[in-house]
Formats: sequence, structure tokens, C-alpha cells
Amino acid sequence: MVTQDLLQKDIEYIVANAGLTKGDNGLEMPIVDINTLPAVSIIVPAYNAEKNIATLIESLLHLDYPKELREIIIVDNNSTDKTKTIVKRYPVTLLEENTIQSSYAARNEGIRNAKNAILVFCDSDCIATPQWVKEGVKVLVTESADLVGGQIEFIYSRRKTIAEQYDSTIHMRHEFCIKEQKFSTTANLFVKASLFDEIGMFSDRRKSGVDVQWTSKATKSGFLLVYSPEAVIKHPARPLKELLKKRFRVGAGMTYIELDEGKPLRAVTYSAFGLLLPPRISSVRRIVQQRGTPEMKEKVLSMWYVLYLCNLLTALGLLRSIFRSLCRRSP
Repeated sequence: MVTQDLLQKDIEYIVANAGLTKGDNGLEMPIVDINTLPAVSIIVPAYNAEKNIATLIESLLHLDYPKELREIIIVDNNSTDKTKTIVKRYPVTLLEENTIQSSYAARNEGIRNAKNAILVFCDSDCIATPQWVKEGVKVLVTESADLVGGQIEFIYSRRKTIAEQYDSTIHMRHEFCIKEQKFSTTANLFVKASLFDEIGMFSDRRKSGVDVQWTSKATKSGFLLVYSPEAVIKHPARPLKELLKKRFRVGAGMTYIELDEGKPLRAVTYSAFGLLLPPRISSVRRIVQQRGTPEMKEKVLSMWYVLYLCNLLTALGLLRSIFRSLCRRSP
């Protein structure tokens, strides 16, 4: 991992060689110029990603960012398909994390081997827009931020199912999460590498929710997280099966995260049982009215059904982890 001094030199060079403009806070901020951009390391964990990884890598190779200033690291997490074979066809760095089955363990392997002072994260099923990295770096520098979360645009299948519409409406609300709740996900995240020296690495014991926990810890420690609407990455909206699998993983991860943060096991259990109750249709209607498209406003009952299924799977994930925690506590 690189040091804080290296990043500071990058930023000092940008400030010294770039023009100045007024930022949102009224202060003069440096303009990021193509000739003074800092080097970045893009880190992507991959597990059985043979269907999507080539598309992602192609999009990363066509970024509007100098080739000599970007390092693309794909970390295979013990894939059993052709992911590694596909990655080897491209001029990128392929690493392997085969000991711990967790995307966060894979990200940690990428972090340990990254050469540059700015780390950029996305998922293996994403598609990067050409300006993605440049826009994220610009905000990281001009806003004097420590972390930047970008905009996530959803890609739909031809059918554009209710589950996909639900996923794009309810989940990955990056702007709200960053501005209001002060956390981000690694689906679209820019970080100063030095933060991992100060905050620590991602917890590799969990399979879900660690990015939220880590970025929350960073902001609570006084580091600045900023949202960039121009740093756009595209992410497929999940069909029902994938959505439910995701909610189960989220529930399982939530248990350990909340226990790690000192929440009593009884309170976590109450939360799980609360999710077993059917949600109010009026609540779903309000969410759809606030965030949904006109098309979705005609499908409130279907959205309610998907929400309830997601709540049930989240509860099952929570309860499974609670049961495992109790078993470990037993003599």
C-alpha cells in the first residue's frame, strides 16, 4: 500500500499546476487538468464472473483517463468457472484470494498490492462510463475529500421485471446514503489509500455490509465523504432470484455488524421478527410515489409483494446468524 506522503505529493502537484475555481463552499479550488491527474488503482473482486467480467474490463480499458496513470486489478475469489481465463486475455493485473471466500478479502488483497495513492472500487458486474474515474478523482481533489461515492445507474433486462424496478428504487440509493446517512458502498467508491492505514482493512469475516460499516467508521472518525453525480457507473438491476439471495446475505451480515457495534442480541432478534410482519401497503405506496416512475405507480401491490419477500429473506439471514451466534456462545 502507498503512503499518505505519496498522495500529498500528487495533490500538491495538482494544486501547483492547475487553475483555480470557486467550490461549493466559496473557497478557491484547483481545477483537475488532464496533464496533472494523479495515478489510481482500480480494484475489482470477482467470483464466477465469466458472464460479466469481459464487459467490465472493456469499459475500464476505454476510460477517459491516461493509461499510464491507471492500474486495473482483478482479484479472483476462488472462481470455479472461466473467470481467470477471461481476465488473462487482457492487459490487467490478476490476483487471487483463494483462502477466504469473501469479496472483502479479495478487495483487501487488491489493496495490499495496489501501487497508487487513490483506490477505486466497483463490482465485477458493473460497466464503467468513460468519465467515471476522472469525475470521481476531480471531486476527491477539489472538495478535499477522503472518500467519494459516485452515482449508480441501473441497467434493466428486456422484461424490466417488478423485482428489477424494486431493486433500482429501494436499493443502492447512493446519493441519499452518502449525503444523509454518511456511508457508501464499494459498487462505486474512491478512497485515499492512506485511510486503510488509519481505519484498518475491510473485515474479511463477513460477506455483506462490510463496505457500509467501513465507510461509516471513516465518516465517524472525521473523514470527509462526498457524493459525485458525474462519476457514473452502471449496475444491473437484480432479477427476483438474485435480489432474494442478496437480501439473505445482507441479513446474515447485519447480525454480525450490529453485534460487533455493541447492539444487544435481544434487540437484533426483535429486528428480525419485526421483518416477518407484512409491511403496510400505504408505506409502499408512499415510497413508490416519492421515488418511482409513472409505470411503477401502477404496480404498488406487486411492489408490496417483492418488498415482503425481501423482508422475509432478510429476516431469515438475520435469524440464521443469530442462531450461529448463540451456538458459539454455548459451552
